[in-house]
Amino acid sequence: MVFALAGFVAFSTGTSWGTMAILTPLSVTLSLDLDPSGGPGGAICLATTGSVLAGAIFGDHCSPISDTTVLSSRACGCDHLQHVRTQMPYALTVAVVCVVLGSIPAVLGVSPWICLIMGIVALTGIVRFVGKPDSDFESPTERL
Repeated sequence: MVFALAGFVAFSTGTSWGTMAILTPLSVTLSLDLDPSGGPGGAICLATTGSVLAGAIFGDHCSPISDTTVLSSRACGCDHLQHVRTQMPYALTVAVVCVVLGSIPAVLGVSPWICLIMGIVALTGIVRFVGKPDSDFESPTERL
């Protein structure tokens, strides 16, 4: 829920830093109250903090009113909404992996290190087997 809330706030406001500033004190304090024995290093607190940060970055990356999105489309000289549409599949893929292999297992008590390894393996597999090479890209070996 924290990931979804952070993503929504960041998408709506266009700022990841503002989202982090708003949601971190609220959600981390709540997570400490939910698990007083775990403390700041407890699994619930770590998962909540990670969800705030990841959701804020996700929402900011997808937001058409984000300063980074506007500036990157202007710097490249491409249509702004086209830039937003082309970034969506990448951001959504990482968000799904983040929630499915990070947040949900953390709630179930899986070690954060195992979640991190599962996420790296999943994203590497997605890039390797689903990704397509850029036909305009010239590798350094082709230049030789």
